[in-house]
Amino acid sequence: MQKKAAVDIGSNSIRYLGPNGERRLITTRLAENIISTGKLSDAAIERSIAALKELAALAAAQGAKPYAYATSAVRDAKFGSRERFLALAGEIMPVRVLSGEEEATFARIGAGIADKPDWGLIDLGGGSCQLISEGFAVSAPMGCVRAKDICDKESDGSYESMREAVFKACEGLFRFPRIRITDWIGVGGTITTLAALSLGLEEYDEHAVESTLLTRERIELLSKKLHEAGDGARSRHPLLTKRHDVIVPGTLVLLYAMQGMGIRALHPSKADGLDGYYKYICQNM
Repeated sequence: MQKKAAVDIGSNSIRYLGPNGERRLITTRLAENIISTGKLSDAAIERSIAALKELAALAAAQGAKPYAYATSAVRDAKFGSRERFLALAGEIMPVRVLSGEEEATFARIGAGIADKPDWGLIDLGGGSCQLISEGFAVSAPMGCVRAKDICDKESDGSYESMREAVFKACEGLFRFPRIRITDWIGVGGTITTLAALSLGLEEYDEHAVESTLLTRERIELLSKKLHEAGDGARSRHPLLTKRHDVIVPGTLVLLYAMQGMGIRALHPSKADGLDGYYKYICQNM
């Protein structure tokens, strides 16, 4: 049977999961400036196509056929940029554009709670945020990269101004069902990075991250401290070299979603939609 590899074309990065469990992440910022322009920039497309070629070569070296899925940035891109990107990417590997609901469903499968109706999941990416549990799936076009663009354009750089700008932008994008769920899984780079920072880690430790409980109060405190540290200090932190400029805006989106949904704490999980899609292609392709 042909080995397979899954590739996540995200708004902030492109990620790879190979047949031997090998993971690779390349930051491409595909959604950069999409809030103001409505399209994928030529530079972002070029970076992302280069990343896909690199990952296709990795899959070939492992004897695997890669299958990619695209999320918010590609899903929402206009002015022909979506079609241009998909044409170029399709020459490298098959690409499926997921709806927000499909994205949330694969995240739920990946996190291992598809058979736990009383658990909820929040998936915060670069361009969108999903909330899902049994009976509902909410997808809002707001993630860490889009929130950064909003902060750059609509705030004066102070924490309160950034918070106000992001919260205002989130209004009307999120639909919070009137349902009470006690246990929530949190997936996505913003959440797992916050969990690692809350433990004082300078090197990512998957087991430590997945063993912690990330409360809303702790997230708010971390958000303020990260802002106070300044971009220079953040960029020097080993866990933030590729995320230093989006971690605070992303955290503000997370706080808005948790507040609106009444989520008091999250159980961070490394396994997410990429793992769910890998399971899917192994069973169906």
